[in-house]
Amino acid sequence: MRRLISVELLAIALAFAIGCSSSGGDSGRAEPTPDSGGRGGSAAQSSAGTASGGSAIMNDGAANGGQPSAGNTAASGGSSGNSGAPSGGASVGAGAGGRANGAGGRANGAGGRANGGAAGANGGSAGAAACVQNLACKLSPPPSTGDIYQDCVDRINQFLTQCACLPALARRKDGEACADQMAEYDASKNSAHAGAKAEICQPGGSQNECPGYSSNSQVIGLCMQQMWDEGPPPTDPCTGSCYEDHGHFINMTDKGVTKVACGFYTTASGKVWAAQNFSR
Repeated sequence: MRRLISVELLAIALAFAIGCSSSGGDSGRAEPTPDSGGRGGSAAQSSAGTASGGSAIMNDGAANGGQPSAGNTAASGGSSGNSGAPSGGASVGAGAGGRANGAGGRANGAGGRANGGAAGANGGSAGAAACVQNLACKLSPPPSTGDIYQDCVDRINQFLTQCACLPALARRKDGEACADQMAEYDASKNSAHAGAKAEICQPGGSQNECPGYSSNSQVIGLCMQQMWDEGPPPTDPCTGSCYEDHGHFINMTDKGVTKVACGFYTTASGKVWAAQNFSR
């Protein structure tokens, strides 16, 4: 009799346990001396960081629903699958839904890692491209484009962007005829900046000039390096003898300038006069 009662009590306890189980899933960036006009400013160094890339990687999973989300939904799916007899097929479906949600969480986590990796790559490339200021730089000129006017602009921009960390200047094509005219006029007078002082044409602006060089390539390769080598002035304002010593560099690095027009003239004896007119 006692053994029969124990069996009955055990059957009642199991039925109660099955009836109380739950179901459901959880979803979870020899220098050219003459010059005229213009004032310069100190160059500013730019920088680009990599913090955003690192931040994105650190946020992988935790914020974007990676492993924590997958873990939560997997646990919910398991709970639903174990719901057993009372819910029948419905509880099995809930378990499948939990597993699907878990897979979605893992997919979101993978997306977070992919986004983090892309952001890290972008941050790294930005850091690699950051300019480091070196005003005493010595640079070989860029390869010639076959257009001496473009080569002139490219050489100036090489110093600005690679040495001073300043923005590049735009080529002012509508000023090149005037710059040619000034170079020819100055050669005829054997006097640098004569045309600019006489205002023989417009647009003018501050002017650098390479007088009587042996070739166009020497103007680009040598004269412009000599101008850059004058370096920043020791005082601000820089006038008189200070400007005579540093005027070409000041004109090239003037932060108010946005455009440059180059002009060339070759004399009968083969000497090249080259003017660069800087404008806002």
